[in-house]
Amino acid sequence: MTDETPSKTCKKCRLNKPEAAFGKDGRGRRGSTCNTCRNEKRRIRGEHIRRTRTRETPEERRTRLLWFNYKLTPEQYAALLAAQSGACAICRRKPQANKRLAVDHCHVTGVVRALLCTYCNVTVGAHEAYRDAVATYLATYGAGNPLLNQ
Repeated sequence: MTDETPSKTCKKCRLNKPEAAFGKDGRGRRGSTCNTCRNEKRRIRGEHIRRTRTRETPEERRTRLLWFNYKLTPEQYAALLAAQSGACAICRRKPQANKRLAVDHCHVTGVVRALLCTYCNVTVGAHEAYRDAVATYLATYGAGNPLLNQ
């Protein structure tokens, strides 16, 4: 009777290694690629991502993110900006020279509403998130704190 540890063959390097050299997935099953080959693949992929991201200009990144986040083209953003005369849709202030207006959108439906300055965009988001709590607070303390009216 032999006392051998269980082993597997890596599908990448084709070497027979102990099962402990293979990582586990979320269900506790061993992978088909050894840790050494898996780490090498991750290292190469990470280098590729860093190389491609550094070649991306700021304008290309902005175009990619506008489309990825809001399904907007730069031309559509420019059209919204022109329709708003280059100013925030709420406070009507123009952004500083090196700033852009944020794309306000519904987080449930994804529908783009307008372009807002950072302050107004954060305010609208907070209002949506805490609308009921603010209404309750104002109903309770709108005329002042009842404990202080003695």
